[in-house]
Amino acid sequence: MRLRYFLIIIALLCVGHIARAENHSQSPKLAEEFAIAVKNVESKNFLEAVRSFDKLAQSGLPEAQFNLSLLYSSGLGTPKNYKTALYWSWQAHLNDHPTAINQVNEIFDLITEALRDTVANQIIDELLTIAKAGDQTSALKLGKTYNDLLVAPDYQSAYVWLSIAQAYGLESASELLSQVADELTLEEILVQQEKASTTFSEINS
Repeated sequence: MRLRYFLIIIALLCVGHIARAENHSQSPKLAEEFAIAVKNVESKNFLEAVRSFDKLAQSGLPEAQFNLSLLYSSGLGTPKNYKTALYWSWQAHLNDHPTAINQVNEIFDLITEALRDTVANQIIDELLTIAKAGDQTSALKLGKTYNDLLVAPDYQSAYVWLSIAQAYGLESASELLSQVADELTLEEILVQQEKASTTFSEINS
């Protein structure tokens, strides 16, 4: 029943995923690779589907990241692994996949808090390296991860990176920053503003 449910999901989303993949990447080749990966799922060639979606997920395609998470959480084409499933569903969420957060929340119910924090810290470490190299969208992703993926939110670090994201002009950062600020004292906010200014200057010097 679970296998049938999974296949129905892929079948229903197949056309939309391919269209969004092409628009997202501006690459017909990437869209073609995505379509092949979906066909592998439909033909139950799950091993090849995992290989294909993994390659596309590594390139940052949210639809591939989401489907790869489904495969890992279902144990199709690869041994079931909730840690990896959470990693890829969160990456899809950070890249604005519309339903990835539902998969994230389902996985939360299947794992320990310690494992959740392990995945969060892995993603944070990766994003810090990218953000400090000047990637602007990673600042927003860091803010979201500090705030929403850690079991105990790190509001101070979230404030720093959302401040930087706002400085870059990323639209959704302002509302999130306001929400995080509500969790901090005025004294904490002032300290984190200084940290944000210093970090921003170091990145953009």
